[in-house]
Amino acid sequence: MQPISDPETAAAVAAAISNPIRLRLLGRLLAGPCIVGDLVGATGLEQAVVSKQLGLLRAAGLIACAPQGRCREYRLADPAMVEALLEALLRAAGSCARALGDCPKQNHRPARAENSDQRR
Repeated sequence: MQPISDPETAAAVAAAISNPIRLRLLGRLLAGPCIVGDLVGATGLEQAVVSKQLGLLRAAGLIACAPQGRCREYRLADPAMVEALLEALLRAAGSCARALGDCPKQNHRPARAENSDQRR
């Protein structure tokens, strides 16, 4: 393996896919383009949550969108690259799962509040 020539960009891509919701959205978009309503139905998440996460994926260059009537249709910007990225991530997750479970830092993280009302 060659050294990472641009670690900042690599870290930004890793951050973009570091969220389980964004991973679920990318996984759904592997099946083909769809509108926000389809993604809401497929994930069971609220529209605002889906829209925010799509915006982050779009800003990272992983997805693109185009007008589709009154809606926007979202698709993977480079399906082959995203598929390879997700496959590599799943392989790494499988290899690292036990080590992560044994890591004291992973086991002692405080639970994050779901919304600002719970933080008060």
